[in-house]
Amino acid sequence: MSTFSTVKTGVLLLCFGTYSLFASADTFKKYEVQSGSVVYSISGEGVLAPDLNITISGEGKLRFKDWGKIALAEEKIEEDTYGAFLDREQISTCVKRDRNQQFSVNYDRKVIMQRPLPQGKKSADLSHMHRSMSRQGQETVAGKVCTVWAKKNVRMCFYKGIPLLIEKEAVGIHYEKRAVEFKENVNVSTDNCAMPNFPVQKFALFKTTIKQKKSADGFFQLLSEIIDKTSKMKSTQVQKRKQIYLNRLGEHIFAKQKILLPQMLDSMKRARECLQGADNNLEANDCIEEINDFRSKIVKEDENTIDTWDKKAKDSIVDEFDANIARLESRMPCIRASKNIADLSGCMSK
Repeated sequence: MSTFSTVKTGVLLLCFGTYSLFASADTFKKYEVQSGSVVYSISGEGVLAPDLNITISGEGKLRFKDWGKIALAEEKIEEDTYGAFLDREQISTCVKRDRNQQFSVNYDRKVIMQRPLPQGKKSADLSHMHRSMSRQGQETVAGKVCTVWAKKNVRMCFYKGIPLLIEKEAVGIHYEKRAVEFKENVNVSTDNCAMPNFPVQKFALFKTTIKQKKSADGFFQLLSEIIDKTSKMKSTQVQKRKQIYLNRLGEHIFAKQKILLPQMLDSMKRARECLQGADNNLEANDCIEEINDFRSKIVKEDENTIDTWDKKAKDSIVDEFDANIARLESRMPCIRASKNIADLSGCMSK
């Protein structure tokens, strides 16, 4: 079983733009609140493949002004996968909406991406989604009484057009984003906020598909698209294609593990060779430093240390490395041949 992983953090940071001098002429109101701040708790769980579970936890923030025409949405999410192997993804995202434009800054690529937002009937804005849903009473969320709207696999609660609760479920994966704090008509400061000096790339309207949503920061969007697609299917069709959709949800994890597992095997071999020649526990701990680095990125435990390095302890630790190396090495042909998260889970469960 794989017990190590790297942490891939896609950091996207955005700041409010300068308030337009002509905004007062625009009577459009996205929300029925002039300005506000919302803090969300994010959670989720499900089964990606046999013997492979996933949990999602994190926090989100929404700050807006000018009745929502200018808004900044941020999220910090951690995905933990466990079972056949362990994996952790830590993702920070932030999206700025300035009237009919959306901006995102990708620090990995060092580029600012600008896209026009879909308008009218093509708009995917949450505040307009309830038009295709049925009203199901009211609920109190973050101290506010909001109106609940629902349809198959989706449940939302809106307060003056602001989403305070989003619940989605598809192919056994549950996702919830719930407001835990809401302040309305507060001062939303734009002081000390500047976008980095990166080149701006303009793109056409959003035309993403399920196949294009490979990254972890697209998990919510991909789950939404799967819900839309499966809502038009019979239950027997959904069950038949369930693992196909789960493989797409776990595609970013699969791609990372395909690279990570061979690297981990090489690291284990280097550590084993080093341990064989270590004369004391200080040298032995130096040998497992790289392995501990793997563990610190994926396992919520303190790093391993070797306190005793007599012959008995040395033989025991080296034997354990030999067994783990042999186990992982025997799975490598299967790992190399795997094509999706379900295949990889099967390889690691053998």
